[in-house]
Amino acid sequence: MTTTKKRIGRPTTTDPRVHRYNFKLTTEENIRFKQMLCKAGLEHNRSRFIVKRIFAEEFVVIKRDPSKTQFIGRLNDFYFQFQKLANNCAPVKAI
Repeated sequence: MTTTKKRIGRPTTTDPRVHRYNFKLTTEENIRFKQMLCKAGLEHNRSRFIVKRIFAEEFVVIKRDPSKTQFIGRLNDFYFQFQKLANNCAPVKAI
C-alpha cells in the first residue's frame, strides 16, 4: 500500500526568487528613495518597487480621492432608500 502525504504549507512556485542583493544609501539618497516610494504609492512593498524600477517595468499608481469615496457612499445610501421604498410597496401591490 502506498500512501501519499498531503503537502502542507505554502505552494511552491515554478520560478522561486532565491537571488538577493544588498546595497547602502547615503542620507540624501535615502530621502530621495523614500520620496519616490511615496510618489509611487508603494511605501509598503519596497522590493517590488525596486525590481520594477531596475527592469523599467511600468507601475501603476492608484490614488484615492476622499471626496469621491464620500460621493459613492452617499449614492449607495440613496439607492438603498429607493430599495427600501420598493420593498415597502411590494405588499401593498399584492392586495
